[in-house]
Amino acid sequence: MSDTHDEIERTTRAVALFNREGVGHVLHAGDFVSPFMREPLRELKSPLTGVFGNNDGDRSLIAEKFSSVPGLTIAGTFARLEAGGMRIGLLHGNDRVLFETLAGCGNLDLLVYGHTHKPEVRRTGSLLIVNPGEVYGHLTGKSTVAIVDTEKRVAEIVEL
Repeated sequence: MSDTHDEIERTTRAVALFNREGVGHVLHAGDFVSPFMREPLRELKSPLTGVFGNNDGDRSLIAEKFSSVPGLTIAGTFARLEAGGMRIGLLHGNDRVLFETLAGCGNLDLLVYGHTHKPEVRRTGSLLIVNPGEVYGHLTGKSTVAIVDTEKRVAEIVEL
């Protein structure tokens, strides 16, 4: 998921979808915007790793509030993790040089980014690149998330 922009109702729908589908780990590619976005995310049944985006206001307070809930982690502006047997990079995406460097480095299986609000699933060699779009839904008119099948190494954009 990405670009929730303080949209509690749609974020609550995304959390319900992830819980219903049994998602093992949720990634948030930035732009929570404010600390109260912790509330709908605390209902997740799986861990969440997130990164900051360009619209995240008081980053210190957001990180503090999220860290008070077990399973919610804000990793700064970039996260590298392993989940479901995949090496994953997570960033917001407003730094194109960093994005292109990560896409070309060859040591990731999945690169997740946000910022553009436009859903995208594509491959560059063996790298799966996913932009889940925007949960916010006001910029494009569609509220979307992505679900990645780590066994098949494919992703699907899901409209909320």
